[in-house]
Amino acid sequence: MIYAYGITTQGTYHIKNNIPCQDYHNIVKCGDNMIVGAVADGLGSAEHSDIGSKIAATVSVNYCAEKIVKLSNIEEILDVIKESFVLAQDSVEREAQDNGHSISQYDTTLSLAVMCNDTLYYGHSGDSGIIALTVEGLYEQVTKQQRDEDDRVFPLFFKDEWIFRCYDKKVCSVLLATDGMLETFFPFYIKNEPVNIHVVLARYFMDNRTLRINESGEEITKTRIEDFIRSIPHEQVNDDKTVVVMVNTSVESSLQSEEYYKEPDWIELKRKHDEEWKRMAYPHLFKKQDTETVN
Repeated sequence: MIYAYGITTQGTYHIKNNIPCQDYHNIVKCGDNMIVGAVADGLGSAEHSDIGSKIAATVSVNYCAEKIVKLSNIEEILDVIKESFVLAQDSVEREAQDNGHSISQYDTTLSLAVMCNDTLYYGHSGDSGIIALTVEGLYEQVTKQQRDEDDRVFPLFFKDEWIFRCYDKKVCSVLLATDGMLETFFPFYIKNEPVNIHVVLARYFMDNRTLRINESGEEITKTRIEDFIRSIPHEQVNDDKTVVVMVNTSVESSLQSEEYYKEPDWIELKRKHDEEWKRMAYPHLFKKQDTETVN
């Protein structure tokens, strides 16, 4: 049985500056063993991006939910996901034209996932993203944020950047998030560590051993996670925050070693980072110390 919850909250920066929430999410269940979900994040520089994100997430998910239930092979499913992205962008452009606006004023990202039993199919555009919990018990980043060398986002309009794939590992849980939330799972201090995802946090959101979503129910689970998201300090995330989580409770994941689930030693990681930075910035200060260590 696949359970799901979705949360979108307005960021504190948007509240303070009277900017509408530019995130949107949509989830459609297609029986007990299939679900479609998406998150979309309207670009902050686009005046009507809140409308663009709503259209993109709604149109793409509803189209996939309607078409994929009748299909079975990988190629057909990925073709439908691609068609849903085309339809989503066309719908956004039509909305802009009908209102006499520039298409760029509706720019949005779009990440969509179709979970069929233990298989993940997905489409991706922009800097939102997808994380999977594999049956081996590993939390893995499925998509990469799409930004150019100047850190500008490639929105849905950039069709050449679209990605459509079937994930190459079996999964028991999938998380989609807009960038405001996604980046909390990949803290700066562990980006070069062997495990570069905040496993403790991901486990809290995705692992049914923690969620117990089949026992607590989707609404109670959603309320608990939403309370947690709203408690995230403004200094850590001030952007809109959206997550969609799908959990197949019929598919169990293995457990890794206890070490894998430990909270990182943030103090030591910061010390290590600061020392590395000082070594690069002031190599002469460490030259004598390194020489003495070698000798």
